[in-house]
Amino acid sequence: MKRFFLTFLLQLLVTVPSLPQQTPTQGPDLDAPSTTQASGQPSFKALHSPLQARVTDRRFYTREAMYLANEMNQSGDPFLTGARLAGLPVDNDRDFQYITATESYWYSRYVMQTLVTESRLGLVLIHGPYVTEKAIEIGNAQYSRDRGENELSNKDVLFQHIIPSYLARTGFPRRFEDASPLMIEFASGDPHFTRPVDKGTKFEMSENLWRERQLRRLYGASYQPPPTGAGIGGNDMWQYRVNYREDFSSLRWSNDKMDHYVDLGGAGQTMMKAVLWMEYFFRQSHHEKYLGNNPEEGFRGAILNLASVSKMLLLKSNFFYDGSHLQGMNPFNYDPNRKLIYFPHEVSVVSRYIGDLPPRPEDFKVRDDRSLLFDQASLLWAFSEYFYFADPGRDRSDPVYRTAYDNWDKVFGDKTPYDGSLMERKYMQLARGLGNVVLRNLDSMHRDPQSGVLVSEWDPHRKRGSTVKVSDLNIAILGLANYHRHLAKAEPELSGRAGDLLRAQADFLVRVQNPDGTFADGYDLTTGNKLGEQVTLLAQASAIRGLLRAYQELGDPRYLESARRAYRAMNERLWDEQCGLYRSQAGASVSVYTPMNVAATLGAMREMLLATRNAEEVERYKRFWVQAVDSSGLQQAEYEETGESDLSKKDGDEDGIPRMEFGDGKHGIAPVYAGRIEIQTPVAPVTSVAVAQQTKH
Repeated sequence: MKRFFLTFLLQLLVTVPSLPQQTPTQGPDLDAPSTTQASGQPSFKALHSPLQARVTDRRFYTREAMYLANEMNQSGDPFLTGARLAGLPVDNDRDFQYITATESYWYSRYVMQTLVTESRLGLVLIHGPYVTEKAIEIGNAQYSRDRGENELSNKDVLFQHIIPSYLARTGFPRRFEDASPLMIEFASGDPHFTRPVDKGTKFEMSENLWRERQLRRLYGASYQPPPTGAGIGGNDMWQYRVNYREDFSSLRWSNDKMDHYVDLGGAGQTMMKAVLWMEYFFRQSHHEKYLGNNPEEGFRGAILNLASVSKMLLLKSNFFYDGSHLQGMNPFNYDPNRKLIYFPHEVSVVSRYIGDLPPRPEDFKVRDDRSLLFDQASLLWAFSEYFYFADPGRDRSDPVYRTAYDNWDKVFGDKTPYDGSLMERKYMQLARGLGNVVLRNLDSMHRDPQSGVLVSEWDPHRKRGSTVKVSDLNIAILGLANYHRHLAKAEPELSGRAGDLLRAQADFLVRVQNPDGTFADGYDLTTGNKLGEQVTLLAQASAIRGLLRAYQELGDPRYLESARRAYRAMNERLWDEQCGLYRSQAGASVSVYTPMNVAATLGAMREMLLATRNAEEVERYKRFWVQAVDSSGLQQAEYEETGESDLSKKDGDEDGIPRMEFGDGKHGIAPVYAGRIEIQTPVAPVTSVAVAQQTKH
């Protein structure tokens, strides 16, 4: 692959957030004494317990990993801000601040930047519909672009038109080698690096001189050339110079070990993550006239926007399925009563290698024709969030983002790029239309007519299933609540229907909750049977997360009370004080952790803290994070931003998480979540004395 490709396209890699509250080492709240490591970060000594854990699956599964990335995103700066607004005692709690504003933020971001920029685990946006449309529009096409007559190629229009407009509007003076931003992601891949990570510091002099001229123009006399290698931090990290931050080719994953098909649930979760980052990156403008919190974040947000619109256009034009073949569709003309057309669970990709570009998709084929509740709800969550981000008429009451809305509005315009915008506002209507299709299909395909509950699976051969997983109901509630809130003005009738479905799911959870507060893994709506034999962490945490989101949206106190009962039961039945985390199921001597149950647990604990303002539970949250995330092997590697500033040391901050090139495998492993972990959670034997005491009481 030639280094020419996407020379300066993307930097979903290297920045520390530009807002002060996101960088806890800069705030006055950290003046309180704290046990720290040599790196200056907290040691978490009081939160650690001996833990025997081993990673049993290092593979990256997009749907699960990106759901965890989304919950970690919300457990970062939004959680810290929300905790302060709720009056929780965190202003002088350095451990809590570092866990939320640094580790949670960066672990979430590592996964996003690795997947979308470095891994090549998917289809690259240079082949996407948006760039193709621009090539036709700008070139006034008459002939095939591949033949070179009269038309710009996708590569030409990307480098000559789109990227220069992003650079000019964000003030970003930097170029990169071999960045490959994805428009849609494959289902899974092996995150091990295939070659040594390039830690050299030799660059082309012309590139360095060009960059320094641009930085001096932007910052004037205050500009100081950044150092080579480690030794820079804070909001200047994006200027950091070492080869793997300039050239992403050494961070690539093995193409032979990828699953070359799209999981629609993973596509939805990844788009949701991209929108959350865009909302953050465009909270402010810089130097009075440039979009973005700083030059890098503005440019990165522009690329994420391009990727998100490319994904929506691709889904609209190629991924709808009528039971016999894939097709495109106008979402505003869709009526499921006339003919069902939906997003299937998995779609295979047939690609062709062409010259110096990444593989180009030539054909799509349905691999799994089921409609899964997790997939549809994930897409609904993402589409409704994009609409909210782009909608100038949005509700502006969110205390976390209320100062950002005017800056968000500058991102979109009617005459892009001539009005200074980065993306045409019309694509908010695309998100709206796609969300409408998904919502109508949930109602038509997944809703059980007797109970109103959304079942986990619809099969075109066997039609609607009869079972529902509690973990799927959680994702359904997140998607329905998001649509209900963000499209209330644009789609009052459908928004009302989303509210009805939301209430039906939450009411069902209240209705099936066990007397002791626990939930089964799932339920058969036909027989009334419960699924699963043991009380599991995934089910309890998913129910709590879903009930609290329903409570936030609908205000029904029954949902809060049900969540409280479930949280008490989860703590009583599953919490292991010695290990400092929850057993994955009641009585488990070996607990199995995956990104799914960790994500649901973080979300449940976070939202319970914000809803109840119980200061005592802050300690439990911190301890669970340190044990389940930092100490278990879940986070497989890390970059400089979370402590590995010494390029020569395997674990310079001594937190047990290695630098990526010193991680598992011959050449190291990407800083992403493991697929499966086993943790020893021994159950103390019951003695005769203990039995006698229990009988007596």
